[in-house]
Order: sequence, then structure tokens, then C-alpha cells
Amino acid sequence: MNQVAKEILLRAKKDVFSGNLGEYLTTFKGDGLDFREIREYTHGDDIRRINWRATAKGAGLKTNVFNEERELNIVVAFMLSGSLNFGTVKLKQEVAAEIAALLSYSAIKGNNRVQAQFFSNNSEKFFEPTKSDSIVPRIVEEAIEIEVLGKEVDYRAFCDFVNGVVRKKSLIFMVGDFYGEVDLSQIAHKNEIYALIVRDRLEEYPLLNGEFSLVDPNTLGSSEMTLNKGVAKAYQKLIEEHDHKLQEHFLEHQIVSGKIYTDEEVYLRLSEIIKG
Repeated sequence: MNQVAKEILLRAKKDVFSGNLGEYLTTFKGDGLDFREIREYTHGDDIRRINWRATAKGAGLKTNVFNEERELNIVVAFMLSGSLNFGTVKLKQEVAAEIAALLSYSAIKGNNRVQAQFFSNNSEKFFEPTKSDSIVPRIVEEAIEIEVLGKEVDYRAFCDFVNGVVRKKSLIFMVGDFYGEVDLSQIAHKNEIYALIVRDRLEEYPLLNGEFSLVDPNTLGSSEMTLNKGVAKAYQKLIEEHDHKLQEHFLEHQIVSGKIYTDEEVYLRLSEIIKG
């Protein structure tokens, strides 16, 4: 295992299992609880389950009681595109790998099964569902070492794949930079989707001037281009229009989304997104 993967694993494991930054990543939203009854609050009960409406009726502090938690089916989907091979602070691919590690450790800490899927225009690698944390190093190593150049995500093909192999309602975390045509309507209606968008600030605000030889990381085609303020502004506008359309799609289909930049503390930002 290379050094980058080792560092990601150590950092992710510490962040998740230390508990110093809260439990946001281990209390995933979903169908994990079955309501059973309302009873008197007793010392030691989880204050987050206090039923304030029942309490307000003046009969003492009341709390909700739930049946034993049902494990969630959690899918970590690593969306493979050539544009992940970019970053001014660190590569987007490395940030995506750290997100996958955090989510996987968090799922296992919450006593849930986790499975991982690496997808471009087809399924490239699949890790079977498990509650064992031995899967996490394998996921991270794959995320760091898998070749992304020359690849592009086909989101419709991903939806077809999910509908074909994921039989029960799932919590799906999609990790990628979400460029191109994104349509998740086929899976959003029966799953809970989180779109975790990994970006570098330079690609959204290209403050560059001069002659450059540019290589398309998806097709590997190259071209010469002069970048100046006018070109940068036009490019920035295109990105803003793309992202506005993306957000409208997510809102329409109740998909939770958030951006994580290569210069951010990944655990803190991911916690904010999941906390909502």
C-alpha cells in the first residue's frame, strides 16, 4: 500500500473513532428506526429523542421509544472520471479516497453493512457488503491506485446498474466531481442519495494567463489555448451555469449535495454536509 493511502486510513480512522468532532457521520438519516411508544423520560435516555409535543401537554418529560435499529444498506459509489486527476493542494482523487474511507468507517461504526462501487461508464470494481473494517484499506487502495485518466462517468448507466444489483432501499453516497450530464432520477425515488462533489477552486476560478497546452482528462485529446481574463470569465460562467442546473436537479429529486474542495478539512466539511 502506498504512503498516501496509509495516511488517509490513519487520519480517517482517527477522525471517525475518536468521537472528538461529533457523531454526524455515524447517525445517517434513513429508515433505521421503528417507533414503538412514548414513555416517561428517565435519567440516561437520549435527549435527542425527547418528544416535546407530548411534554408540552404538562404530564412530565416524555421520550420516544424505538425498536432495535435496523441496519442500513450503505453504498459508497466512487465515480471515475479523468478530471479527478487534478488538484492544486492535493489531487481530487485523493480527497475522494478520503471521503470513501470516512464513510466506510462510519458505516461500520454504526453497525451497518457497507459496499463500494467504482463506476465510469460501467462497473469497474465492486466490493461486497460487509460489516468488517478490513474492507476499508482495500477500498482506499483501489481509490488511490485506480486509473481515472481517459474515463468519463455515464450517470444513466450507473442508475441502470444500481437498479439491477441493489434490491433494497439504500443510502447511496456518490463521490465525484459531477461534470457532464447528470441524471439520477431513476434511482432517487427509491433511495436516499448524497452527491458529494469534489472540486478544486482553480477549476472554478481559473486565474491563469498565457499560452497553455491543455489535455482533456476524459478523452486525452490535447489542444493549444490562450488563457486570459476574458476566457477565464467565460469558462467560469459555464461552470456556474452547469452547477446551477445540477443543483436544480438535486433539489427536484430531494438529493442531498455539497462541495468539498481540495484545500478543506475533509472530515469537517463532510460532517457539515451530512448534518444538513
